[in-house]
Amino acid sequence: MTDEHEGQPEPSAEGELFLDFANTLTFSDGVPNDDVADGASLRAWLRDRGLVGGRVPVPSVAAALPAFRDLRDLVREVVARRAEGRPPSAAQVRRLNAVLREGIHHHVLRYDRGGGRFTVGQVGDELAQARAAIAGSLAHVLADHDSERLRVCANDGCRWVFLDRSPTGRRRWCDMRTCGNRAKVARHRARRRTGSSPAPPIESGA
Repeated sequence: MTDEHEGQPEPSAEGELFLDFANTLTFSDGVPNDDVADGASLRAWLRDRGLVGGRVPVPSVAAALPAFRDLRDLVREVVARRAEGRPPSAAQVRRLNAVLREGIHHHVLRYDRGGGRFTVGQVGDELAQARAAIAGSLAHVLADHDSERLRVCANDGCRWVFLDRSPTGRRRWCDMRTCGNRAKVARHRARRRTGSSPAPPIESGA
């Protein structure tokens, strides 16, 4: 008789899982692109992060797409509020808690008489558990970390969400080499069009 564990391990609430999920909706010059637009791509995303096992059928994931999209919208809305220095609204907290509650599950011990072994499995909706893991990662950052450092890229054509880990906490762009550089180029071109020049530096002690 052997003692075995079957099924997926319990997903951990990674600190940035919610950001990773929020950024499955990307923008290029304001045009949206959904990296998990169908059941197959969403299942692949979830499997890559250990949130679901290989037995979840694509049609089941496709049926859950609206719930995942609603969660993604919620995550982006909450991050946007924190980036503005505001806490999540009461309605957003209720929605987040509802997702966490739907992911409740328990374990069960099964004995296979024919094989002479025990297995431990989870009872509950695996996709609901995946959504709860994403929601939980956001909840932990809101509760335990510097959630005031949550940001939305200042490039209106990008809108990537990120956690500002810069020493000053004043980072505005998701990446200085791309969005930050584009913003500088845009400002330079605007100055050239208007014939203006940047203000002279303020002398120390002035």
